[in-house]
Amino acid sequence: MIGRWKRRGNHLATAKLAVRRHLPWYARFAAALAAAALLVGGTYAAYGYGLTQGKQDPTAARLVQGASRDVAVLSRDLADARQRLGALEQQLRVEQTTRETLSHQLQQLQSDNGSLRDKITFYESLLTKTDRAPSLAIEELRVEPLSGGHYRLRAILVQGQSSQSAFKGSADFRLIIERAGKRSELIWPAQRIPLTVTRFTRIERETELPNDARLRQVEIRIYTQADNRVRLSRTYDVKG
Repeated sequence: MIGRWKRRGNHLATAKLAVRRHLPWYARFAAALAAAALLVGGTYAAYGYGLTQGKQDPTAARLVQGASRDVAVLSRDLADARQRLGALEQQLRVEQTTRETLSHQLQQLQSDNGSLRDKITFYESLLTKTDRAPSLAIEELRVEPLSGGHYRLRAILVQGQSSQSAFKGSADFRLIIERAGKRSELIWPAQRIPLTVTRFTRIERETELPNDARLRQVEIRIYTQADNRVRLSRTYDVKG
């Protein structure tokens, strides 16, 4: 390539030529790759040198060993803590189960104690009756709900000490039930319960009504053996 012609005085002269040397692209790429390889190699050599020096340095070695011991101790402590925690949780579950069992037993004992007190009161009243007591009396009438439509009926009959012979007769229950908003009467059982009372007699029966029926009132009726007239009666109003 020829530069432009320039007029310099009376002479014609050409501009100076600048010749530059261009490298091909693959040569430049190879040079960059070599520089990168040198940089990586130098870095790795420096890392290896530092690691070797650190291992050779007694202070660094002691620090590493101390840290390793601390990690081992902490690992053992953590395992022991987990084991103790599991044991404590197991002990807590056992104690909770024991507490629940004892609470249930205490409630049962309190219920049994109340029942025994009622029986003691009854027998004490029976022993203190005088000759002026009536020949026959209904001492107690109770109704215990068991489940839907299922009830337990209890009654105690007492004969006074002045009576020379046992009372013979029969008994039945008149039940007032409510069903679908309407009340009706039921005589139960169909055949009267035969009775022979000497001092006292306990009557206990269980009846089952339809599930949608509610027992509202119970009346026990005592009949003499001679006729069908009601000799004694007592009414119990069922709550709930």
